[in-house]
Amino acid sequence: MAEKWVNDLRNKVFLAVTCGFLVIMMLVAPALKIFDNLGIISTEKMGNIIEPQKVYDDDMPLSGLFNGIEKLKTAIEDTYINYLPFYAHVVTSVKNAKIGMNRPINELLSNLGQKAIEVSVTTDILEAPETEPEAETEAETAPVEEKPYIIKHSYRYITNSGGTNFYVIDAEYSDGRKVSLITLTLSTSPNLIDRRMRHSAELVNNIASVCKELGVKVYFYACSRFQDGENFEQYIPVEKSLKPKVDEFFSLLDPYIKYDRLKVDTLEESIEKLFLTDHHWNAYGMYEAYCDIICMMREDTSSIPEPRPLGELYVIEGAEFFGTNARISGYYECKDTFFFYDYDLPEHVLRASYPYNYDEKKRQYLEGRFEKKLSTDHYVNFYPYTEYMKYKNSTGRNVLVLADSYSRGISELLGSNFDETHIFDYRRIHEIGNLRQFIARHKITDVLFMQYSLRGIFDNQNDNTLHLIDLN
Repeated sequence: MAEKWVNDLRNKVFLAVTCGFLVIMMLVAPALKIFDNLGIISTEKMGNIIEPQKVYDDDMPLSGLFNGIEKLKTAIEDTYINYLPFYAHVVTSVKNAKIGMNRPINELLSNLGQKAIEVSVTTDILEAPETEPEAETEAETAPVEEKPYIIKHSYRYITNSGGTNFYVIDAEYSDGRKVSLITLTLSTSPNLIDRRMRHSAELVNNIASVCKELGVKVYFYACSRFQDGENFEQYIPVEKSLKPKVDEFFSLLDPYIKYDRLKVDTLEESIEKLFLTDHHWNAYGMYEAYCDIICMMREDTSSIPEPRPLGELYVIEGAEFFGTNARISGYYECKDTFFFYDYDLPEHVLRASYPYNYDEKKRQYLEGRFEKKLSTDHYVNFYPYTEYMKYKNSTGRNVLVLADSYSRGISELLGSNFDETHIFDYRRIHEIGNLRQFIARHKITDVLFMQYSLRGIFDNQNDNTLHLIDLN
């Protein structure tokens, strides 16, 4: 009898402790979120970006109710993922342990892949690009300093997530510098890649058809990544370059549309233009994209000013962060140091996703007043989602930009070459409503598609929202 009483007591205590723990966790997570949003405390998060899985069109009955439900579901998911106590530390430890356990087999498979390529490639060393000899002159010329180039590289598979494979590439430069980066490749079926690519081209062409009818010029700029480069297989031979599919996408576009892409065809270019641990372009990459876009549009419109010169560089010591690729893969052995350029842009009107002042943000970073946590994403913290700009120009050009998170950072610079710029990222594209009415209301002269290639071309996350624009 006594033994049964002890067992019953033990079970009740266990049940009470378990229920108490769950109740505490249920209450602590929303409390931490509230206090964090109020600025009372600051919690460590993984930087997960949780968004509504569906967005219902305004024309749908009860769309407001359904969108409200989706937002509530998102808020609950965000609360009980990003604000659970010790979540970031536990997840980081588990992912690091998983990577450590899988490292031997991943390195073995990676080495086998690299050895397989050695049959047709005599060396793993990239030679410096050859240049044509210049004619000799009597006048003495200053010696040109040779730009460092990569002499050795290797890759390692890390993990698969969200239809993509993650790899680490280790590179050594001719000047002895060593750099490691995380890159991703599409792992979905070729048929799915092809189907989504063709559908994306169809959506762009449908919008361009309306613009062409109204005399509005149309441009497409692909925010490329490393796998879109023609030499990608030289660096990760077990994966295929998507450059042929990018070219095929461009070939499917209406000839009325002018197009270009960020050139990322070598490992050096990837390191120079993209973050090491994130899929976004860095400050230099966005500047090159800006120059590409402006030069492309100037071919049609001479009133658009030439690209501005590269601004003053600021490298923020201590602003180190692990980007999306690091957070998703759980690989934290390489990191980025945040930097930006100051272009001393003229006074302008700016409307963003939150009150934003560039000069104040610059002061904060130069004074070291920024978050230094594991989850801190300086690309997101420094650059807002810009929605509208007006400069005191006389170009006669008002531009509508259909973008995504790549519009962060480049927006103010890009807008400085036009009179007015309206920017809609893929989560706000439905707010455009009827395209014909929007163009007439805002006197739009140019439409620019500017999205991450995985979204704008391959729609890997199935979140392309161009179909939400009313073309009637």
